[in-house]
Formats: sequence, C-alpha cells, structure tokens
Amino acid sequence: MKHGESGINSVCRVLEVSRKGIKTKEGREKVVLSGIVADYTVKLPFFSWEEREELMKDKIVQIENAYLKLWNGLPTLHIAKNTSVSVIETYIGFPSWTVLMKPKKRTIEEILNCEGAFDVILEGDIVSVSQPRGEGNRKRIVLDDGTGALFLEFEEQKKEQEADISFGMPVRARGNVVAEESKNSLALKLIAKKVKITREAFMIREMKNFLSRYT
Repeated sequence: MKHGESGINSVCRVLEVSRKGIKTKEGREKVVLSGIVADYTVKLPFFSWEEREELMKDKIVQIENAYLKLWNGLPTLHIAKNTSVSVIETYIGFPSWTVLMKPKKRTIEEILNCEGAFDVILEGDIVSVSQPRGEGNRKRIVLDDGTGALFLEFEEQKKEQEADISFGMPVRARGNVVAEESKNSLALKLIAKKVKITREAFMIREMKNFLSRYT
C-alpha cells in the first residue's frame, strides 16, 4: 500500500486503539480513534474521524473502502465516514496479536515503493557518515542494504548512540521509516529506536579484507 491509494479493502487485527474526545470547528463534540492494525504483510497506524465500536483491541475486522495518507510522515490507514468496518467472529486462522506485534524485516526497496513503513527491521551497511555544517554534533548517516539506501537517525533519547556508528559498519536497526519533503521529492529516513552493530559479521569482513591484502 502506498500514500494516496483509495478503495482499500483489508482483513486485519486491531493491535492498539485509543479514543479521544474533540470539539469540531462548529462546536460539536465527537470521538476520534487512532491505533495500529496489522495483517499478514504489514503493520501500520490507522485513524478514524468516526467512532467505530468494532475497532476494539485484538478484534479481527474487515475494512472496506479506506484510504492511505501520510500522517506525521508515516503511511496511515484512514477510515472515513463511508468506510465499512465489520468484526469477523468466525475462526479464520489469522495470526495472533503476539505474532503481529513483532516487527517485520523489510528491504529498503520495498519501503521506498511504499513511501514509508511502521515498526520494521532493516539490515545493511553504513555507507556514509558526515557532519553537515550548522547541525552541531549531529551526524548524517546513510544505510544501504543492497536494494536501496536511506538516512538513519536515532530517536531523541538514543542520540548518544550516534557516536558508536562509523563507515562500513553492518547494522540491524528497528524503527519507523518516515517521509519528508525535500526539493519537490520525498526523502525517507529511518528513525531508529534500536540499533545493533552486527560485530561478528563486521570482524569477519575486516579479517577477510586484511588477509586479501597479504595473500
């Protein structure tokens, strides 16, 4: 699914949902919903301007005629007034809540095609590390997995980990890939909440490079 798609039909499980009362411009009070849904292939946030009693945590629902739109840089499933939502009560062998809550491993190429992704794992090499002027000690890091490349940033509370990242490191990172407008195009960056340096692979590759110079 991609930003701008409409007429989306999906069977999914509601992983999280929260309800919030707001007041419209006309002064009316109403309830809006936000949360996370997932199916076999993807996990993504959703938003509904209408109260939907069917959208309860751990329920399997069939959603018809929704649309996808970027919200805070993330592809988000929007449930509109004319969207149909129904609970599936019969057993259909759908993955459990626990299974669907786990992050999915994706390629950068897949994410580029979708213009973003929610709670994914990426594995690749750091191919560029720089410090642009005017950004203090912040680093600009580029991650490449062989299918594509994107920027890598750490969540605010993890910023100090940037100092551990250097050129050539193989890493495994988990987080959200958000889209930002840049010179009339979309630039994608992974906002990582967890980054693991795969040191064993790094050491093996460095040893091979060392041996190749002397054999």
